Amino acid sequence: MRVKTIQNNLILLVLIFSFTAVAAIAQPSADRLAEEMINKYEESLSQIETLSMTIQVNEGGLIPDMTTRYVKKTNENGTPYLDLENEDDMEMDFSAMAGSVDQMVDLIRGAESISEEKINGVDTYKIYVNDSELLKSLDQGEMEMEDTEIEFDSATFWIETGSMNVRKIFMEQTVDGEKNMNVEMNLDDYRDFSGYPVAMSMTMKIGGMSSQFSEEEIAEAREAMREMEKQLSQMPEAQRAAIERQIKPQMEQFERMLESDEGMTMNISVKDVKVNE
Repeated sequence: MRVKTIQNNLILLVLIFSFTAVAAIAQPSADRLAEEMINKYEESLSQIETLSMTIQVNEGGLIPDMTTRYVKKTNENGTPYLDLENEDDMEMDFSAMAGSVDQMVDLIRGAESISEEKINGVDTYKIYVNDSELLKSLDQGEMEMEDTEIEFDSATFWIETGSMNVRKIFMEQTVDGEKNMNVEMNLDDYRDFSGYPVAMSMTMKIGGMSSQFSEEEIAEAREAMREMEKQLSQMPEAQRAAIERQIKPQMEQFERMLESDEGMTMNISVKDVKVNE
């Protein structure tokens, strides 16, 4: 009986070791994943010298289409990257542009965990980072706001296996040392332009927005919305209908955000991409 028990324990240990070994082989190391990211990015830029992208924010909204032009440069590590041709341009970057591949590589190498997960039917690597010093080193760029201090608490991003395209990003932040905010970005419909992958559609959701406003500011915002509705009611019907088609969805979303902390959603679509022109 004792011999049989020992045999069963040995078999169990062998099975556990086998499963662990298979998992270790299937699961890429952080360094291997980082190198794969660099190689894919360099390969994608091999035929690119300049790239222009025109985007539309919230179709039918008040924000006009924006065109940004990038030029290829090489950083101090010898890695090629796309940078703004005109530094005064507003950059709406959601594809691995402007040198952000180096930041992505640093995040991968400093990840707390790397696992595999399927999102929307796509196999991805899920990278979770909570290293406060590493996150503090990130270039906040567009996220910087005057008189506002933003700290990244954690970052999770999902990279498609094989293509290494970023499919989703989720970041938790603390604003002014006490207010919590989170940003979620989903990137879809990737298309290649001379080998460079561009996500033609992105949805960005910002949660915790209402916590950034004082009660006085919320009251002022509601009063401004009531005043706008009053002005709209006094306009000729055709003019009022045309303006409401443009701003009504944003007004309703803003009202929901104030009432329930639903958050703000932006839908961004790429309308045109030009390469080497």
